[in-house]
Amino acid sequence: MEARNEKTEQIWTVGEVALLTRLSIRTLHHYDDIGLLRPGARTEAGYRLYTPADLARLWRVLSYRELGFPLAEIARVLDAPPGDEVAALRTQVALLREKQR
Repeated sequence: MEARNEKTEQIWTVGEVALLTRLSIRTLHHYDDIGLLRPGARTEAGYRLYTPADLARLWRVLSYRELGFPLAEIARVLDAPPGDEVAALRTQVALLREKQR
C-alpha cells in the first residue's frame, strides 16, 4: 500500500517498510526510539510514515549492520561528516580482516 503526502512523494507505513525489509515493526520502532531512523512524516494519528530518504538511510543502516557495526556506532557514522564515514569503514574493514585471520 502506498500513501501520499501533500507533495505527492511516495511514502510507506511502518508495516510496509517491515515487509519490504524483513525487519520487525518492533525493530523499526526501536530505531526511531534511539534516533537511528526517524520517520520523515507521521499521520494525524501519529503513525510513522517513511519517505524515500528514510528508506535510503535504512539501507545504509542495514549495510552497516551486515558489516558488524553496533547501532550506536552506525548512528554516529551516519550523522558524521562524510570523511568520518570513510574512516569508520576503513577501520571496520581492518577489524573484519583481522577476525578472518
